[in-house]
Amino acid sequence: MKALPKLRKLLSIVILLIGISGNACFAETQMPPANRGPSTALVPKRHKCPELLDLERVKYDPQTKTITSPDVQLSLEYRALEGWLQGYATALNLQAYTDGNVTKGAPTHQLIVWIFSYCHTHPSGGLVDAAMDLFTTLTGDSTTKK
Repeated sequence: MKALPKLRKLLSIVILLIGISGNACFAETQMPPANRGPSTALVPKRHKCPELLDLERVKYDPQTKTITSPDVQLSLEYRALEGWLQGYATALNLQAYTDGNVTKGAPTHQLIVWIFSYCHTHPSGGLVDAAMDLFTTLTGDSTTKK
């Protein structure tokens, strides 16, 4: 009779462990909903290529990392573009499918020059497409593409 309580306790532990491992097997994975719409990008005011190309009038000095422009608003919008690209690159760096260094050490100004080049060849494009193309070029990884 003394063996019966020990057997019940052992059986209870086995049932508990089976239940725990069974729950792990049936855990749901996070999948995007089947009816997911297009992604939304939060972009700076100037995000279409013709608007971005206006920012080429801002002069950047890589030695001092300063910008000059006779138009103060244009300078502010240039800085907004810098910040957006830095945030975009940081978000990509945090993704498991990248090596954590998508810019490969390129300064933000060089990324902006690349964006301008993209806009010259894709005048109907925009910042999001340009950034996706830029980072696909830098990483050689098409997972950043649409």
